[in-house]
Amino acid sequence: MSSILSRLPFDETLIYINGEWTKSQASQTCRVENPDTAETIATVPECNARDLDLAVQAAYSAFHDGPWVNEYSGAQRRDALLALATAIEESRQDIEELESLNTGKPINDVRVELDDTIDLFRFFAGYADKVEGRHIAAQTNRNLEGYTVKVPVGVVGFINAFNYPICLLAWKVAPALAAGCTVVFKPGPQTPLTTQYFAHLLHKTGRFPKGVFNVVLGGVGVGQALVDHDLVDKIGFTGSVATGKQVIRSTASTRNVRCTSVELGGKSPGVVMPDADLDKTAKLVVSGCMANAGMNCNALTRLWVHRSIYDEFMPRLKAAAEALVLSTPQDTATEMGPLIDKRQYDRVLEYIRIGRDEDQAALLTGGQPALGRGYWIQPTVFYNVSPTARIATEEIFGPVLSVLEPFDELDEVIAIERKNEFGLAAGIFTRRHQDIAKFTRKLRSGTIWVNNYNALYSYLPFGGFRNSGFGRELGYESFDGYLVPKSIIDDISY
Repeated sequence: MSSILSRLPFDETLIYINGEWTKSQASQTCRVENPDTAETIATVPECNARDLDLAVQAAYSAFHDGPWVNEYSGAQRRDALLALATAIEESRQDIEELESLNTGKPINDVRVELDDTIDLFRFFAGYADKVEGRHIAAQTNRNLEGYTVKVPVGVVGFINAFNYPICLLAWKVAPALAAGCTVVFKPGPQTPLTTQYFAHLLHKTGRFPKGVFNVVLGGVGVGQALVDHDLVDKIGFTGSVATGKQVIRSTASTRNVRCTSVELGGKSPGVVMPDADLDKTAKLVVSGCMANAGMNCNALTRLWVHRSIYDEFMPRLKAAAEALVLSTPQDTATEMGPLIDKRQYDRVLEYIRIGRDEDQAALLTGGQPALGRGYWIQPTVFYNVSPTARIATEEIFGPVLSVLEPFDELDEVIAIERKNEFGLAAGIFTRRHQDIAKFTRKLRSGTIWVNNYNALYSYLPFGGFRNSGFGRELGYESFDGYLVPKSIIDDISY
């Protein structure tokens, strides 16, 4: 595979603001790595508060004075998003290569994510011309007619995570633009390159007025400036619980309180019941935990296995984990890639040490660096883990599975998981409809998979409870989150 870096259709040292590629106001830069080898592949600007203010001012002017909201019909916004989806589709090979290089993801996984990205823009384009209000019949005064209209929330600031750069961009940007909002977007500092490629394609379509979509690059500093800016009407954040709580505090303490949607961490449980297909379930569990090298907020990382099958299931689970192919991400045989950077690599190795030394958990497989380069770690499985152990309760964000102590009754699992500080996702493997009904109704998790794991669709909402955040991505619920109702009361006797 030839290097995409030699044929980028944009200058990665520039930022996209107000419909133009421009130099950052800052002198600082940020290195972008290839996690497979830990080599630097690009250098991009580390934006500052001045860059951020220019981006927000551009989005604010585009929203209040530009044609995107004030002249474009819903059908025109629909057609713009459809044109953008086509542009992504036409450039998908380059985007896939760039995403795999910058993230270390297996190329097959990236191709699925590009399918999802294209689908999301087409899906949300379908809502752009279907914004509806309600007519409220006269209740106490026949001369007063009441009705509602829904209007876009305004300028939206997005702070994205590093783990799914282009796909999570689509989760956020597609519904926001369909609703008529304007956007300032900050990608994860480790993975900015496909966001820049996206800005190039959006500009190339010629369908989006200047200021509708803007990109700033960098880390905590520019992210905090975005959260604090008084002209931003809504913040959408994906990331850690600690940072998410800071975002919530900041949006409540600025001069203008603004709405917030946060998709945070998870420590998602899975339950294997006695009647499960053990061979099939072992593969599903490993995939559910190790996909994207475990850097999934909804990764299946707490596994409950019924006592009657516990000893029988462990060899199958070990074999499934050890069968995963770790190799060059651009090789189509590769099934798991590296961690994103040195910080995450060190964090995961430290949790493996904690599991072994502090939690006194038994190691089933893995636990070591892999391939002798970059940020690779073996798929790691601990078993006989206490439900209160650190590796079983704290989000690791790496390829580490904790198989908990065996259980006897599903009710005891539900009672414990109700106290889980997270509530993003869960899974159960069984053919018994009574157990499925009990688990799915009583567990407070935003997404519950039954006899599968990690399947997500554009039309189904995704989000969580408690420390997993609030607000929803995907589905109509996401689109509706970028609209606010206005009530109009008309005295028809006047």
